[in-house]
Amino acid sequence: MPTARARTPAPVPRCLPLFDGGATRDADRRATARHGIPSLLLMERAGLESARAILDAHPDARRAVVLVGAGNNGGDGMVVARHLAEAGWRVEVMSPDGAPPSTQDAHLMSNVALGLGVPLRPFDPGAMRSADAVLVDALLGTGTRGAPREPIASMVAWARGWPGPVVALDVPTGVDADTGVVAGAAVRADLTVTFHGDKVGLRVAPGREHAGRVRVLDIGIPSAVLSDPSAWLVPASAATAIPPKPAAGEKYGAGAVLVVAGAPGLTGAGVLASLAALRAGAGLAVAAVPAPVQPLMAPLMLEVMCAPVAHEDGNLSAASVDEVLRQAGRVSAIALGPGLGRAPGTTAAVSGILERAELPLVLDADGLWHLEGRPEMLAARRAATVITPHAGEAARLLGWERARVEAGRRAAATELAARGGVTVVLKGPGTIVADASGALLVAEGGGPSLSTAGSGDVLTGIIAAALAKGMAPTIAAAAGVALHAAAGDHADRGDGMLAGDLLDALPAAMAALRREGGA
Repeated sequence: MPTARARTPAPVPRCLPLFDGGATRDADRRATARHGIPSLLLMERAGLESARAILDAHPDARRAVVLVGAGNNGGDGMVVARHLAEAGWRVEVMSPDGAPPSTQDAHLMSNVALGLGVPLRPFDPGAMRSADAVLVDALLGTGTRGAPREPIASMVAWARGWPGPVVALDVPTGVDADTGVVAGAAVRADLTVTFHGDKVGLRVAPGREHAGRVRVLDIGIPSAVLSDPSAWLVPASAATAIPPKPAAGEKYGAGAVLVVAGAPGLTGAGVLASLAALRAGAGLAVAAVPAPVQPLMAPLMLEVMCAPVAHEDGNLSAASVDEVLRQAGRVSAIALGPGLGRAPGTTAAVSGILERAELPLVLDADGLWHLEGRPEMLAARRAATVITPHAGEAARLLGWERARVEAGRRAAATELAARGGVTVVLKGPGTIVADASGALLVAEGGGPSLSTAGSGDVLTGIIAAALAKGMAPTIAAAAGVALHAAAGDHADRGDGMLAGDLLDALPAAMAALRREGGA
């Protein structure tokens, strides 16, 4: 059955379109104006399919409380209430003042529901909450911005204390459908049934945490109605964009990576990144490390060539750059930053490598630390650059407070990509990939088990391996993020996950994805 189709091709193979609220509302209008489908029929279909999804998700439930607002989202809720009542459920509907939704279609649908005996009453903040009832959020839809105002705000606060399952229609109230921003209180749903097309705000944190499981419903808009996506969802299968090793090739043909890493007391990060590059399919990994730490790192990675370089008190410095560039002559991509430390002289080393190395490069961890407040210097690089900050590192680069980044992850990623002229991988829940062209991709996978020391170093190695194979930076970044998340699922260690578990799981995870995709 048709759901929203993108007018433009995916920037990364196998990615799925994500739309903003305006695009799906425009699809509604075009279905009516161009194809003669009554808007009332679309509302009926949205409510019917939502009711079916609720019945599927909660087969043992027999009671629902539906919160409705004054607009079309409230009308969808009235249709849901009617169909659940027809299925034998005990249904209660509450609106802010006891009046039915007032937009034209919503008012008509409310009359049908009320005429069939569905009860509607004013919201009562003292009403009992019941764990055996499903709460349906139909207060505000995709067109709302900012924090909910009274009296909706009080209804949201009441809903947040609901002890049973919560289902949101189209978008949880309080979540911006376009950005994932949560400006105030917001409903926290276990399931969000969204209409016609998936929404950016349901996939980007913090909205992602409020949406729960997302299910896209076909509401009868014809497939001929094409829409412009504002982002793309990166499923695990996107990892298969990383080319396999050629059947008749040699190690350099599979891609060679130079990992520039290491400082006193910080040997593990470079080891993880180097081994991850090999586990992700690179044919060769070379680690360029300060000479004093080379004897410590080399025994931990027998398959990696470990080259000692000039240093200053065990840290990279301006004196290291020439030797690093000589080592770069044997590879096709560079990973710079894991475990470099924060010695003052290392800032000159990082700057020198960025300015002089003419290979695709991934910049991570301490490498990012040395660029505080100056992402613009990356725009001068002649080769592709991918940076992989977490929220704190992105804040340091942008000169923002960390809370601002976490509250507006989409804005932070796009701003950083534009200022640096780079591909940005903003790590965290719903990892975002953004580039200077305006492309925006959001990872579907990745859970809390990846929140472990060294996980980001593994991701750096994966993306470096993809770049070394000749992949475009945004495709390499998105495919690397997908493989990283898939390895986390494959390792299945839960809260006890270690970065080493990810290393071991990478080949099996990729093999499984290629089997599933027929690659």
